[in-house]
Amino acid sequence: MTLTFARWLILPLLLLVQACGSFPSMAAWDGPTQGTPALWHVRGPQGEAWLFGGIHALPANIKWITPEMKKAMEKSDRLVLEVVGLEDSAEITRIFQQLGNSPDQPSLADRLPPELRDAGEKLRAKGRLNPSRFETLESWAAAITLAGAATADLDMVREAGVERVLAKRYRQRDKAVIGLETPARQFTYFDDLPEDDQRAMLASVIADADNAPSAYRDMVTGWLTGDVGQLEEAANRGLLQRPQIREQILVRRNRDWADQITDMLQLGARPFVAVGAAHLAGPDSVQSLLETRGYTVTRLQ
Repeated sequence: MTLTFARWLILPLLLLVQACGSFPSMAAWDGPTQGTPALWHVRGPQGEAWLFGGIHALPANIKWITPEMKKAMEKSDRLVLEVVGLEDSAEITRIFQQLGNSPDQPSLADRLPPELRDAGEKLRAKGRLNPSRFETLESWAAAITLAGAATADLDMVREAGVERVLAKRYRQRDKAVIGLETPARQFTYFDDLPEDDQRAMLASVIADADNAPSAYRDMVTGWLTGDVGQLEEAANRGLLQRPQIREQILVRRNRDWADQITDMLQLGARPFVAVGAAHLAGPDSVQSLLETRGYTVTRLQ
């Protein structure tokens, strides 16, 4: 079971894409319905934390909250997510349009290698996007928009995603829910990429579009079984082989998150941290960065 990073990249992007519009009804999920995703415990001289790798949109009725997770959530004093504020879809749409549009952009076809132009046109038509839309849409924003079209038929529901389910539980218990990033910051990481990397991202989304259903099924299945090795493989393939993309989209953010978690621990906090599963795999993972800071990280499940 192999996945390029492009397939894993689609889901975090959809965390924001979904907030910019309605999400279609989904077909019935035919994969596994329960499992034990990976969970880690972090301990240092002061404070303790739990790290959980999630998926931002899931099929309905998937059971993934285990007794071990319930213990961790009970011991923790706050929930820390990648981003909060997704309920304000109007504001997120405003930010996306502000950052993602510039005048006099090339046509979609002109930004793609010849062998992908037909596939790009097919995906554009599937998403019912007018060709004139790409006259202002920057390449990274075009990639996000087309990722939404590529995954429109998948069996996933944003309300069933890890962030929303956990946030509801913590708020019901009057525990704080905070974010490591804002929606604007997440968009800015992509907006700051050089144009050639943005076009590589765009091409990767289009090249992988037909594989999205099987890739998503494999992704959820691997996540439910706690297959971190699959994530590690994905974190060293595809777009992440481009140094600028790897640094901007993965490593830089992991370092920033590790710094924020360290600050919380030094204050004696007990955060339950839930971020995209790809950020908890490989040598540049959040838990690896915390270990270099002297923390003990133990996998619980």
